[in-house]
Amino acid sequence: MASLIRRKYKAKDKAGRVVTKQSPYWYIDYKAADGTRKRIRAFKDKAATAQLAAKLEREAELAQAGIVDKYAEHRSRPLSEHLADFKASLLSKGTTAQHAEITHNRTKAILDACKFAFMADISASKTLQYLAERRRNGLSIKSSNDYLQAAKQFSRWLQADRRMADNPLAYLSGLNVKTDRRHDRRALSTEELARLIEATAKDKRHHKMTGRERALLYLLVAHTGLRAGEAASLTWQLLDLDSPAPTLTVLAAFSKHRREDTLPLRPDLAEQFKSWRIERGESSDAKVFPTFNERKGADMLKMDLEAANIPYQDQAGKYADFHALRHTFISNLDHPDISVKVAQSLARHSSVSLTLDTYTHPKLYSERAALEKLPELPDIDNSQFLSRESRAVALKTGTDDLPVEGRKTVYTPVYKEFAKNAYSDRNGLSSVGIPGDKQANHVGQNSDDDNTLSIVSLGADCNEKSPVDTPSKNKWAGLDSNQRKLTLMGLQPIPFSHSGTDPLNTHTVLRKRIQGAH
Repeated sequence: MASLIRRKYKAKDKAGRVVTKQSPYWYIDYKAADGTRKRIRAFKDKAATAQLAAKLEREAELAQAGIVDKYAEHRSRPLSEHLADFKASLLSKGTTAQHAEITHNRTKAILDACKFAFMADISASKTLQYLAERRRNGLSIKSSNDYLQAAKQFSRWLQADRRMADNPLAYLSGLNVKTDRRHDRRALSTEELARLIEATAKDKRHHKMTGRERALLYLLVAHTGLRAGEAASLTWQLLDLDSPAPTLTVLAAFSKHRREDTLPLRPDLAEQFKSWRIERGESSDAKVFPTFNERKGADMLKMDLEAANIPYQDQAGKYADFHALRHTFISNLDHPDISVKVAQSLARHSSVSLTLDTYTHPKLYSERAALEKLPELPDIDNSQFLSRESRAVALKTGTDDLPVEGRKTVYTPVYKEFAKNAYSDRNGLSSVGIPGDKQANHVGQNSDDDNTLSIVSLGADCNEKSPVDTPSKNKWAGLDSNQRKLTLMGLQPIPFSHSGTDPLNTHTVLRKRIQGAH
């Protein structure tokens, strides 16, 4: 049984006499699960102390029975102790000291601002309120998401390490970064990169690097996609410049995904670095860029961009900082001859979407080339879909239904003049046949000034019904262009003879009539 005790102690009163006093707090003396007696300080209220004593006894009995609250010990520890263990865990699994420090500081900022002292104090709503207040004071959405990510990582670790039963921040998610971009990067064009390299190579020394050193650094990053820290870590032994297929190796300790990577190098770029090493006489373990400060890369590049007359921030508000050189490399991989998976591999990204959505910037000439592949636009004047070649041919041959100008006179296409003369109604001929009152005067006759085609000339009997009068399927079927006659109503079929053959070579007659007309 647990005992409630009020401790007595001796102290001096105001007169300096030693007197016995009683503690204002009640103490609980109980038997723990391991069989030992423990005494803890409880509350000033005796009833609350009795409830706590009953709880401690019950937990001790459950523990002896094998039913243990495994989170009880961790719940009583301050979150500051858990946060220190979390940082040590990050370092133990290979996270860089810089990343571990940033994650620790962001998490601590939330815990302190929200006054989370113990695990039971962690609240998702209070976390959101704190981040919202920070955003109102100028914090970007990207930074807000980074703070939230750090806190969620800490709470996930508490749950995974069996220190907490559930994750109270699990359901929280970040905001849309695209609605509040503060530092979007852009890719340099081929012409801008060439100007940058040329101007930098001739420029004076600054940031402890000569112009040639900086130009070679920009060339390397723009053609390999190295990050600033990876470029600063390079030693000459990591560059295989003598091989027919030169390569560059990034050690796992400096790679963002903590994995050793071997990247291909362009032979012309390898030759430049090979010549530079011979000039400097560097040893294999020497740094390729010994004076390059990765934290000053953006400031250094900004000065060189200004010297090359290239805007650091373009009209769209996008920046060309040091990491923009990596964007330039990955954007140049967006080529029809390079597959998406190869681009992802060279970029060393975990997903294709990261390569395409974040680092690939479409170029203007690529967008124009894409527009050229779209279907032809309709000709508004003629309400027809005509390609450029078709319009040129139609204009040249006079089949565009427009007068052709280019000489002193304007002429109408020959086929239209022929159609007009061949079917003139001066002599009373119609496209279908001859009116009854003129049949007798025209059958078998063709005057010299008559430019029309008579029925006899076509070799057809005027008394025979034409397909226009009585169209039938057996006379229309199987007709090709040589078995039709041109009328004012369009192309009409020439009737077959009973033998099933064309009664007259129509092309020969038409050609003679054309020659006679001219």
